[in-house]
Amino acid sequence: MVEEISTPVDIFSEVVNLVKKNTKQSKVEDLFNQSLKHYELEEFDEAEECLEQALELEPTNMNTLLGIANFHYDLYEYDKSLEYLLKANKLEPTNEVVIRSIANIYVLLKDLEKGIEYCKKALSLNPEDFRAFLIMGSAFFQQHNIEKAESLFRKAAEIEPESSDVWFNLGVLHRTLQEFDKALESFQKALSLEPEDLMLYFTIAETYEDLENIDEAIKFYYKVLENDPKAYAVWIRLFELHVDREEHKKAEKCMLELMKLDPNNPVILNNLGYLYLEMGELEKAFTFLTKSMEANSSYPNIWHSFGEYYEKIGDKEKALDHYTKAVELDPENKEHQEAFKKIKKKK
Repeated sequence: MVEEISTPVDIFSEVVNLVKKNTKQSKVEDLFNQSLKHYELEEFDEAEECLEQALELEPTNMNTLLGIANFHYDLYEYDKSLEYLLKANKLEPTNEVVIRSIANIYVLLKDLEKGIEYCKKALSLNPEDFRAFLIMGSAFFQQHNIEKAESLFRKAAEIEPESSDVWFNLGVLHRTLQEFDKALESFQKALSLEPEDLMLYFTIAETYEDLENIDEAIKFYYKVLENDPKAYAVWIRLFELHVDREEHKKAEKCMLELMKLDPNNPVILNNLGYLYLEMGELEKAFTFLTKSMEANSSYPNIWHSFGEYYEKIGDKEKALDHYTKAVELDPENKEHQEAFKKIKKKK
């Protein structure tokens, strides 16, 4: 499995710090501060309007340019962010934070050669800029030059061994190469440096799955939930793992937690109903399968599940009707086809 190499999360925090320093007391500063308040309140339109007004008053104000660049970056509007960073770069061509930020944007936009070019510019100003090595490593990784990417990540680790981003990227690289033990070692190093990063727990859990150590994988998935009980994808994965291990009660708990998050989701309702079917609790199975059908009668799997329910209670006629409908809704599904053929032979 190939994952995106991450770029350092604190690149634009540096931009914000630049913005906050040495700002003159002026109307421009007032507007900029207003924009920050709006942004904190997630009033994005108002924040952007303040920044644009500030820029109209002083088009070459470095603080405002960086503020707008950061604003668009946080909203994933990378093209717009790049536009203002390039303007800032013209004003201060030796500002390494700006240059590195431009490199980061180019890599995010998949213009990898430009990204590498700007990383080299940043490194010419500061040969010990570990973030520039990380960004350049990400570019080479995406070009499938794994050897070069690893050498750049190793260089970043030499310069800044206490950066969790360095070790995370090395972990992703090793995982891509299916060097799962090395990947796990790197991810655990990253976690020791950033113990609050829930994504690291999730990634470590996935890596334990790669190593077929499901017990440890489950432990780490539950560690994510300890801090974020609304982590939807984690509940789903735990449900799947518990079902595979025939740990039905644990699987049931996962589905019930998912229902709290999304009570009318036909897939969740169907899965819970089917789980009860597997557990032999037919009354509960019927209840939740009915709720799933009411939520979305066009969902093929619910018709299949009802087919299995009717088979269990000995009603072959209704089982055939439901399998037939499942095939009509999803004719390419082999499970629906096989169930339909099987029940037809029995009649």
